[in-house]
Amino acid sequence: MVRDVAYDCDVLVIGGGIVGLSTAYAITRAAPGTRVTVLEKEPGPARHQTGRNSGVIHSGIYYRPGSLKARYAVRGAAEMVKFCAEYGIAHEVTGKLIVATERDELPRLHALVQRGRENGIPVRELGPAQISEYEPEVRGLAAIHVGTTGICDYGAVAERLADASGAEVRYGAEVVRIDRRAALGVAVRTADGAVVRGKALVNCAGLQCDRVAMLAGDDPEMRIVPFRGEYFDLARPELVRGLVYPVPDPAFPFLGVHLT
Repeated sequence: MVRDVAYDCDVLVIGGGIVGLSTAYAITRAAPGTRVTVLEKEPGPARHQTGRNSGVIHSGIYYRPGSLKARYAVRGAAEMVKFCAEYGIAHEVTGKLIVATERDELPRLHALVQRGRENGIPVRELGPAQISEYEPEVRGLAAIHVGTTGICDYGAVAERLADASGAEVRYGAEVVRIDRRAALGVAVRTADGAVVRGKALVNCAGLQCDRVAMLAGDDPEMRIVPFRGEYFDLARPELVRGLVYPVPDPAFPFLGVHLT
């Protein structure tokens, strides 16, 4: 005999960054009437990675053609611009230069051209003189211009997703325990002692999602190792019109020093 359970929601989402809030937004649109609760340990949305980045709307040029990452990045860039326009969020499709300054970077730059075109991204190859048409203060042997890259205010995007989703968003709700049972759903205890019950749980805890997975009894078989980035303001912002990136170095797991 299975006892009746009083659920607080149908879907419980852990994490109030852009992934958690967009998940809540998507669920309530795909299945109107679904009760969604989002638990976020900070006092507001986007307090971690979502609100601590350079605000780039990435085109998808770096990703393997046909991969989910490539498809979602290309589609997501268009959807993000549409979302920002619909809700009046600050954004701009600036385009981006990827610049080669050494000869050994040229083959990798050409490979990005091919990859971008296979992903359906507008890419223009540039010589030294053409680079200055886009960025007068930038010098290089060659470059490519990616037309669909842009920038936006992701903190504002997260706030709008929270409001537009219709979900109950609880801030200051740090998850400390998860009890998951196949027939009963999940019960989550927060640091203040509250218990929230849901039929399903979605882990969107960002850099903490491996820890949340373990709280739920899962073995993620991996560990998240975050990288810290440093940000500087240009003393002369007029030196850069849009976004300027180096050719990625495969020896490093990030895109190098870039200007946005």
